[in-house]
Order: sequence, then structure tokens, then C-alpha cells
Amino acid sequence: MIKEAVWRISFIIASIDRDQELQKCISSIEKAHEHQQDIPIEILVVIQKTKQKKNIGLNYPAITRFYYIDKVGLSAARNFAIAKSTGDYLVFIDDDAFVKEDFIAVLLKNTMTHNKVGAFCGRLIDPIRNVPFSRLFCNTNVKSLTRIDFQNFMGSAHVLSRKVIEKIGYYDEDFGVGAKYFGSEESDIFFRLIMAKEQVLYLPDLVFFHPIPTTPSDYVYKYAYAVGAVLAKSCNNDKANFITYSYLVLQIMTRALIRVVQKILFKGRYIEMNKKYHYDLVIKGTFDGMRDYKKNEHGFVRA
Repeated sequence: MIKEAVWRISFIIASIDRDQELQKCISSIEKAHEHQQDIPIEILVVIQKTKQKKNIGLNYPAITRFYYIDKVGLSAARNFAIAKSTGDYLVFIDDDAFVKEDFIAVLLKNTMTHNKVGAFCGRLIDPIRNVPFSRLFCNTNVKSLTRIDFQNFMGSAHVLSRKVIEKIGYYDEDFGVGAKYFGSEESDIFFRLIMAKEQVLYLPDLVFFHPIPTTPSDYVYKYAYAVGAVLAKSCNNDKANFITYSYLVLQIMTRALIRVVQKILFKGRYIEMNKKYHYDLVIKGTFDGMRDYKKNEHGFVRA
């Protein structure tokens, strides 16, 4: 047990119509709360596109609040919840993800060990096959992230202190599902943290579970478009690191291009891989997103 007054955690979930997954997500947070009951928590669920009350079973109804809003967009929902929250640390989790039972205990341990750090990201595991969500999460060592590691900072698996949010501002509502740029809201937050000289730690023991989705081709393009836009935005605001952002773009393009060439030359399994990952759309989406953002040249005003 913690002997002195401790901080409070706010879990923030944006949702629309995935009630079964939302139930599992909330239940996992409740189990983590049972595992570490001396840490006060709250769960804020922001529902969009519907006013119909959700039929979600709650073991601890006093700690969970539902909000129904008309404004659409993941970042808009998260910003709404940030304004309503009271936690010292805010955990952002997708409605189709869930946390490990020791999540709160692990977070507590690391915030005490790294008490000057205000941004963390966890390890994503596919619960169906019990494997890392991607190669990025095979690393089992704590790591301080740099711009090169921006893809480790996933939207469904990050934690921010209230202090850093107050320092860098809220989510840019041009990014995220339902917005102009269909994703990369967390990458925008990540680059702004780095620009503000805030340390971001990858914690492999802070486990989020998220199934690996089968992504339709139009979604692959939209996500790549958002990545291109966020890299263009961040480079525009962080010109001293132009070479680093150029490297990131080159890395994304080169990997995708190699796969496209392999598909043409060797066919077989590379054709099947391209059907799954749509490498040609990654190239087009990334380029289009960069071009269109630079054409607009609009700056983000903090919420």
C-alpha cells in the first residue's frame, strides 16, 4: 500500500458503436483497479454519433462517466474528455483495446522511478495470437524515444501527465479518425513533446492488448496520408531537424517501394503481402499527405 497521498489516473476512451469491445475495455480497467485499489481512478467514455444510452455493465459505477457529444472525431472526443478529467496522469486507450491486470501497478512504479517524465507509451500485444502488435513492440527494454521512434507511440497505448498536456496543448483536431487527416493524432502529440524537450519513455511492462486489424485498402491510404501530413507539419514547426524528418519519409517510402518491386519481380508471397499491406498506397498516401499539408501551410492553434 502507498503510505502517502497519491496521484489520480484518468482513463479516456472514445467510442461510437463497438459496445462489446467497449465492455471488455472497461472491465479490464476495473480489474486493474482491483489489483491496485489504493490508486484513485476515473474512466471517462465519450460517445459520438448517438444519444442512445450504452448498456455497459459496471462493477464500479461511481468511477465511470459517460458523455454523449455531437462533435465527431477521435481528437475532439479526447479533448472533450481531457477538459472533464481530474487525473494527474491520463491514459488514452482505444475502445477495442484493453489493459493487463497489473497496468496501474506498473504505471505507478514507473512514475515513481521516472518522476521527471510526463509521457509514456506501453507495449501493444495482439491478444488473439499473444504476439507483439508489430516488430516495434518486440523490444523488452525500457527506452527513451527520439523522433526516429515515433511509431512506437501508438494512439491506443500512451499516457500523458496533466503537466505536459498543459505545456504542449491538446490534440490537433485536424488529425485522428473522423478528421481531415485520418490518423496520426498521437504522432503529432509525440513530435510536439519532443520539440518541447519532454522525455518520452517506452515501457515494455506497461501492456495494452489490441487485436491486429485487417485494414481495407482505402484505410491504408488514409492512414498513410495522415502520416505524410503529420511529418510535413512537424518538419514545418521544427525546421532545425529537417534532415531527421526527411530520413523518416525516405525510410517509409523505401520500405514500401522495396515490397512493390519484390511483388513485381518475385510475385508469390509478395503479391499476398501487398494485398494485405497495400504498399503502393502507402507510397501514394504519404506523398499526397505531405504535398497537401504543405500546400495548405496551416498552423495548429492550441486548444
